[in-house]
Amino acid sequence: MQILWDDGERIFCRELRSGVDSDSPVLVARPATEQPRPGCLDRLAHEFGLKDELDGAWAVRPLALVREGAQVQLVLEDPGGAPLVQLLIAPMETVTFLRLAVSIAVALGKLHQRGIVHKDIKPSHILVNCTDGQARLTGFGLASRLPRERQAPETLAGTLAYMAPEQTGRMNRSIDSRSDLYSFGVTLYQMLTGSLPFTASDPIEWVHCHIAKMPSPPSVRVETIPEMLSRMVMKLLAKTAEERYQTAASVEHDLRRCLAHWTQSRHIDVFALGEQGASDRLLIPEKLYGREREVETLVTAFGRVVETSAPELVLVTGYSGIGKSSVVNELHKVLVPPRGLFASGKFDQYRRDIPYSTLVQAFQSLVRTLLGKSDTELASWREALLEALDVNARLMTDLIPELKLIIGEPPAVLALDPQQEQRRFLLVFRRFIGVFARADHPLALFLDDLQWLDAATLDLLEDLLISADVRHLMLVGAYRSNEVDAAHPLTGKLKAIRSAGGTISEITLAPLAKGHIEQLIAEALHDALDRVEPLAQLVLDKTAGNPFFVIQFLQALADERLLTFDHEARQWWWDPERIHGKGYTDNVVDLMVGKLVRLPADTQQALQQLACLGNVAGLKALATVLDIPAAQVRAVLWQAVRQELVERLDDAYGFVHDRIHEAAYSLIPQAARAETHLRIGRLLAAQTDAQALEEAIFEIAGQLNRGAALLSDRAEREQLAEFNLMAGQRAKASTAYASALNYLATGAQLLDEDCWISCHDLIFALELNRAECEFLTGQLGAADERLKALADRAVTVIERANVACLLMDVYLLLDRSDGAVAVCLDYLRHVGIEWSAHPSDDDVRHEYERIGELLGERTIEGLIDLPLMEDATSLATLNALGKLFAPALQSEANLADLLICKAVTLSLEQGNCDASCVLYANLFRVAGRRFGDYQLGFRFGQLGCDLIEKRDLRRFEASTYLCFSCFAVRWMKPVGQCRDLLRRSFAAANRIGDLPYGAYAGNNLTADLLFAGEPLADVQDEAERGLAYARRVHFGLVTDFIVAQLALIRMLRGVTLTFGCLDDGQLNEPAIETHLSSNPDLVLAECLYWVRKLQARYLADDPEAAMAAAAKAQSLLWVCQAFFEEAEYHFYGALARAAWCDGVPVDEREPHWVAMAVDHRRLQTWAQQCPENFASRTALVGAELARVEGRVIDAESLYEQAIQAAQDSGFVHIEALANELAARFYAARGFGKIARVYLQDARYAYQRWGAEGKVRQLEHTYPSLRTEAPVPGPTTTMTTPVEHLDLATVLKVSEAVSGEIVLDKLIDMVMCTAIEQAGAERGLLILSSDGEHRVAAQVTTGNHATQIHNAPVSAALLPESILYHVLRTGESVFLDDAQIAAPFAADPYIRQQRARSILCVPLLNQAKLVGALYLENNLAAHVFNPTRIAVLKLLASRAAISLENARLYREVAEREARIRRLVDANIIGILFWNAEGDIIEANDAFLRMVGYEREDLALGRLGWRDLTVPEFRELSERSLAQALLTGHARPYEKEYFRKDGSRLPVIVGLALFEANSREGVAFVLDLSERRQAEEKIRESERRYREVQTELAHANRVATMGQLVASIAHEVNQPIAATILNADAALRWLNTQPPEIEEVRQVLGRLIFDASRAADVLGRIRGHIRKAPPQKGPMDINVAIGEMIEFTRGQIIKCGVSIQTQLADGLPLIQGDRVELQQVLLNLIMNALEAMSCVNEGERHLRICATLEGADWVLVSVSDSGPGFASDNIDQVFTSFYTTKPTGLGLGLSICRSIIESHGGCLKACANQPCGASVQFTLPVVHGETHA
Repeated sequence: MQILWDDGERIFCRELRSGVDSDSPVLVARPATEQPRPGCLDRLAHEFGLKDELDGAWAVRPLALVREGAQVQLVLEDPGGAPLVQLLIAPMETVTFLRLAVSIAVALGKLHQRGIVHKDIKPSHILVNCTDGQARLTGFGLASRLPRERQAPETLAGTLAYMAPEQTGRMNRSIDSRSDLYSFGVTLYQMLTGSLPFTASDPIEWVHCHIAKMPSPPSVRVETIPEMLSRMVMKLLAKTAEERYQTAASVEHDLRRCLAHWTQSRHIDVFALGEQGASDRLLIPEKLYGREREVETLVTAFGRVVETSAPELVLVTGYSGIGKSSVVNELHKVLVPPRGLFASGKFDQYRRDIPYSTLVQAFQSLVRTLLGKSDTELASWREALLEALDVNARLMTDLIPELKLIIGEPPAVLALDPQQEQRRFLLVFRRFIGVFARADHPLALFLDDLQWLDAATLDLLEDLLISADVRHLMLVGAYRSNEVDAAHPLTGKLKAIRSAGGTISEITLAPLAKGHIEQLIAEALHDALDRVEPLAQLVLDKTAGNPFFVIQFLQALADERLLTFDHEARQWWWDPERIHGKGYTDNVVDLMVGKLVRLPADTQQALQQLACLGNVAGLKALATVLDIPAAQVRAVLWQAVRQELVERLDDAYGFVHDRIHEAAYSLIPQAARAETHLRIGRLLAAQTDAQALEEAIFEIAGQLNRGAALLSDRAEREQLAEFNLMAGQRAKASTAYASALNYLATGAQLLDEDCWISCHDLIFALELNRAECEFLTGQLGAADERLKALADRAVTVIERANVACLLMDVYLLLDRSDGAVAVCLDYLRHVGIEWSAHPSDDDVRHEYERIGELLGERTIEGLIDLPLMEDATSLATLNALGKLFAPALQSEANLADLLICKAVTLSLEQGNCDASCVLYANLFRVAGRRFGDYQLGFRFGQLGCDLIEKRDLRRFEASTYLCFSCFAVRWMKPVGQCRDLLRRSFAAANRIGDLPYGAYAGNNLTADLLFAGEPLADVQDEAERGLAYARRVHFGLVTDFIVAQLALIRMLRGVTLTFGCLDDGQLNEPAIETHLSSNPDLVLAECLYWVRKLQARYLADDPEAAMAAAAKAQSLLWVCQAFFEEAEYHFYGALARAAWCDGVPVDEREPHWVAMAVDHRRLQTWAQQCPENFASRTALVGAELARVEGRVIDAESLYEQAIQAAQDSGFVHIEALANELAARFYAARGFGKIARVYLQDARYAYQRWGAEGKVRQLEHTYPSLRTEAPVPGPTTTMTTPVEHLDLATVLKVSEAVSGEIVLDKLIDMVMCTAIEQAGAERGLLILSSDGEHRVAAQVTTGNHATQIHNAPVSAALLPESILYHVLRTGESVFLDDAQIAAPFAADPYIRQQRARSILCVPLLNQAKLVGALYLENNLAAHVFNPTRIAVLKLLASRAAISLENARLYREVAEREARIRRLVDANIIGILFWNAEGDIIEANDAFLRMVGYEREDLALGRLGWRDLTVPEFRELSERSLAQALLTGHARPYEKEYFRKDGSRLPVIVGLALFEANSREGVAFVLDLSERRQAEEKIRESERRYREVQTELAHANRVATMGQLVASIAHEVNQPIAATILNADAALRWLNTQPPEIEEVRQVLGRLIFDASRAADVLGRIRGHIRKAPPQKGPMDINVAIGEMIEFTRGQIIKCGVSIQTQLADGLPLIQGDRVELQQVLLNLIMNALEAMSCVNEGERHLRICATLEGADWVLVSVSDSGPGFASDNIDQVFTSFYTTKPTGLGLGLSICRSIIESHGGCLKACANQPCGASVQFTLPVVHGETHA
């Protein structure tokens, strides 16, 4: 034996086998292991099965499949030669390569000519250098005889290193002969280079290579390889089949050309590849033409569903074959996981009565998908399904048996009334759909051929589209528009859905235009558009642009060789004349018939049988009707499968298109069809055992019914009637009542009148079920007539009971309560119960007493152990009594009480059953209310609940809990205990589909909350939830209940316009009152409304209106007995009467007192049973009764009792009302102070209740109650609502990604993983921050290293339109071929780069967009299989989280690095401290500051408290406390002791490491240099002030110098006068007698002149001396006058006239007299000097002082000189600026400094018409007056 190769699975060897003549060599393929996998054996068997189709000239033919024990061997011919794999040890010589390649291409071409696709071409499957020199192929284990086949998703077919991209299961493309050419290309690559084009380590990487990577050309790997050979190989390796060679013959042609060139010249000239490349087999491209807009509309609609979550129906309409299904299936490519789930089903015109068959078909596919999930994923789905379906899972497993493989075998569901069953089914189906339709994976459900849908599915679709609890669902329906007219059920249902607010959009498909047909034909024939135009026109004329017809017509032309491939011309050829002459039909069905009749006879027969079975039929059923083994079915249907007329499904076969189905069915002659169906039905019935009969019943009954007219045998007709009964009952169980009615009617029609005797049970069951379905489909009249007739046919009690119960349901819907009562009483008479429609009180008492007699010594609690009721008559009777309860309540209370008692006695006699539970719960109504046996009634009610829990009698679970809560517990236990029962009732109602009781539970819960005074905001929330539920289940009665409750709540909360009025925008009092009174069935709602209105009017202090409402309620009170509203009526009615009595005369009050007493006694009775609920109300009514009767002491006591009881019960609203009424009571008696206290308590209690409307009413009535709400302080505890965090779901994609925190490495890992997973050629990571999007990284397959860009997004890097769509919508974009995908095809990047496959996924972290992942593959279209998006979404989600973590890690690291650099840089001192006073760590800068060494720190010698100078320790402790409280402390200055004892001034800032920590960091800045700098600054300022003072003094001295002449004149004048006066005095003294009087006068003048001189000298001294400023109050006018006198000599000398304008009474100013006079002196002297150049007559000096506003004095000095020369007048105040030859330029600068130091302002301006003016302002001194 010679082993040729061993791949680990199989061994291929050469052996010698004994023959007749001699031993001969053979080849043997055998499994490599003793226990091979089944797939390995299947492939050996498959290869052997092809032996007759393989030719030994080009293939290694199988000879035998030998089984030796457990071993299997495939024996093959041995043509000699060796496997090619043995030669691939090094690159081949070119000539060797070419000769081998040509021989392989020849063999491959021969294989394809036989119509076989190999699917596993590789070197080990090729023998070369055979005996005849040719190559041969082997390894046909995967070979397919189909021209093309679709690879199942996620299924690999072939060998990883050699498989074509479409074989990976990742592309939406079929496998055909061109797939072999790709594998041939890989083989040639290996032959040329000695290596594979790709290397990979795992299957995912191999798949990615084939889909996305372009290998290096062979000529790059090995430079000696001729370029043309390299190009040939690269063309074979094209990712898209259309871009490869199209045939092996074309490859052979080019290889031979290369061989010829090389042989001749050792060189290969350049030539065009694939010129002979057109395929000789017609392959229609797998793409849509002319439907881009329609597909986009569908995708947009799905986007709306994703965005809004609201369900939507999209209808796709058009004629048959127009491409409806194809358009919707394009949606499938977009919506595969994780973006969405897609399921589809197809209605069948021949199977319309099979209920929900299409939905079952759709969800079966989804369920089967789940079965392929991992254990972890499947467990998650199982949990979701069990949670959603709960106890009703059986309803779904009966429809979809595969579901049992996930959730197991569920228990049977409870039997319910038919209407409840329908509601339950719809509820369960909605929940079932909700498992698949979720926000993270919305569901698109495609239902094809709606024109044939069944009524049950139609109703279900309506429910799905208008139910508020269905979200994230997109329904797509396709139907033939020409078969759905105005009378079609679908039309009416669509109208109803639209009216109910359902969203429906419609897409109408038009025929293909000529251009689209031209494109299709050109791409199919690989020809130019202009050449195929005539053929396109011909096709358009014949098919009218119907796509299915177009394709079938082209294939028909090819089949009949009217469209042929010319091998010599290498192109397709057709003759229009011959085509016209053929006379093809214009009817596509006829065309398909013509195609079918050319099939083998047995195939035609099989197709006819398949057509009878339906569009799809199971393999087992096909084998049965064809009467052949299942294994032979494939062979019989092979030709039909090969011609793509039929497709193989999972264990089934189905027609590819409806038109083929119709054509196959039309092959059966009309007259033979009934016989055919009958034969099929008989075969199916005979082959189906009893256990499987129920599942197959629809198929069997359907087939037999179509042939029922041929049945003559009575027994067979009766059997078929039984089948129809079974089918009808099964359809009815699925609530498909219309379908059930059809089966039942058909069954009944099979039986004649004699059957009432011969098979009574059968015909009675058919008629009863038929009547029930008529009732359930709204045919009440027909049901009534049928049931009346059946009543006469009933022969047993059970039959009578069933008829009676159903007839009662009919009468209730017909609003004929009397009829229902009469029917039940008639039935009861048949079981010995004679009742009147109006029984007496004695009748009720007698039956009630029987309960006690039957109970005997037994305890009520012990009755739980009674045996279950088995007597059929008793069960039927109890069921009838239960039905009687509702009509009895409406007509006669005694009858209702009587039937309750009878039901209890019957249960005590016969045992418990489901109906016992609810009737026990209702006994309290009789025992307590009627006979005072409250405890007995309560205990029976508890028994009813215990039977549910302990005996599992759950049929009436919801109603039992509700009735016990409402009619018993409320009156015996604190109201809070009712809530659990009501919630259990609500849950049970939703679980079993008893939705009316769910609505009742919501209403009663609101009533309880109102009764208990729960916060009104919470009560309103509950009421709104209950109202929404009632409206959703269309329960108008409960809707009316809750609307009234909600109106009262809104009124109390102050939302209504008028307090006390129920009008709130949603409710209008007159309208609702008219509505309620107009319908007798709304009497309960009307009564409850008037009770609520009574409450509203009373609380609004309108007793008259309250009394009117009470009167309305009183007339209806009989209907609401045992409801809480009855208690509210008696409570508020009594209070309203008390208030009314205050306004009526005393003699008219007695009737009201009597009525109040009646109400009070009723409340007392209830309070005795349950003081927690009624004591406070009873006491308050008692208090009001005592008040109006004048019993003051009693009233005081009872008000206090009411308040205390209300507080004990937690009834804040009763507490509020009691306080309010007590306040009025005390106020009326003159105790105002006491009344105010009660009022304040009332207001506070109303506020706690949430009754803001009542609070405002009290404040309006009593304004003193108004208070300002306190503003919470910084230390006030308060609560505030916060948004719930949207917790992101962490999806584990890989440990590497989740564990990496280095950003660059993480990005590299994410990108490499992403492109491998998706099959991308190039990928970009875009990260978003603060609204800016940047490219963080780029990866290409040619360079695995990630290129970090951090570049802005641009059109040069990626299609911006796609990126921004993803970033703005948060949706993924997935394009099969970007070149043709609207609306992105116009993007500049796509056009310039010729982008093909594109995928862009958003990166989300906690619902926040952090970026996007963009992937592309420009080598091929259809690369990104939608099923891979799930993995990418997981990767993207995890990557987003990891990227964020890595970013945060980098930020933290960078922050830590910055802090460390700051610490190590020693720029400032940094220390780490704790609150205990320790310095844990410090940098060198701090240690240098304080003079310590690091050793001191290590030894613990440094503590920040010890270092702190004592006077700063209190400040340090305050800063520490602030840091511990807030996390940081403001920087503050302090001083440390240095080690040498000196003090160090510092500034310190503190911060905690984290909240609640007692450790932190401090930043310390040395202030020593700053302190020195501050001292220098202070010294500079002191020197500046000294210099300024010196300059001012110098200025004054200089000014004095200017005045020296004037001063001399001023001084000389009084001195001269003194001398003269002295001489005169001497003369007067010398006269005899002396003139004493004259001397006295002269001496007086002498003293005056001396004073004048002294004054002048004093002023001079004051201006010249150096003295500190002394500010005080002064009169500015006096200072001005003094300076005018001081300068008057100079003024006169200069020839200047002076004018003063000094306002009288100017306020004093605060100033230094010397400094201000210096300013005035400077200004006067400057003015005099300026006017020196002006003629004397024109020199004017004007000085003014006025008041400027209220706070300023304005002084101005103006002259008539030349004015200021500078344009910038303000420049004159600049130091050292002067226009005088001898000036210093300091005068005006000093003046401004003086004025500004006084708080004023000095400025200059022009004096009109000439001269200059200088003004200054000074602030006045308020409060100072002139002395």
